[in-house]
Amino acid sequence: MNPLFRLLIPIPFVLTPSLVSQGNNLLQQHVIQQLQETRKCFSCNLSAVNFSGANLEQVDLRSANLQGANLKNANLRYANLEWADIREANLQGADLTGAILKNTLLTDADLQKANLSASNLEGTDFRNANLSYANLIKASKNNDIQGRNSVNICETVLPNGIKSGRCNQSKININPSLSSGVN
Repeated sequence: MNPLFRLLIPIPFVLTPSLVSQGNNLLQQHVIQQLQETRKCFSCNLSAVNFSGANLEQVDLRSANLQGANLKNANLRYANLEWADIREANLQGADLTGAILKNTLLTDADLQKANLSASNLEGTDFRNANLSYANLIKASKNNDIQGRNSVNICETVLPNGIKSGRCNQSKININPSLSSGVN
């Protein structure tokens, strides 16, 4: 075999991981551009994307993968995030007023100081989520959050307007009809 061919054969294998990574970034950039233009991105992959401080008001992200995304201080007012995967995401200070979070995965998400007022939380999974100082006033009832000893609700405003005072992981009842929010 010609020695020159032996040197050329390994080159495509060395370049392939770089090209694959670049291709994924280009695909994600295309998805972000589509979201900006149409305000819709059904079932799209936006995992680990940085939307910190972004205006995503009224976007339709149903069934989107936002796992590990940075949504710190993002405006997600009235966004549709039904069935979205937002596990391990940073939602510190995010405004989710009136957002549809029905059946959304927020496992291990950081929602410190997030505003979830008047949002639909039916079936939302908050396991190991940090809801410290969050606002849940007038949020829809979520039976899944009750009995979850791993949810941090330190100083959280509950749907019934009562502020939790404990700064530890607590069992809570967020039914607006009840007069007390912390069990």
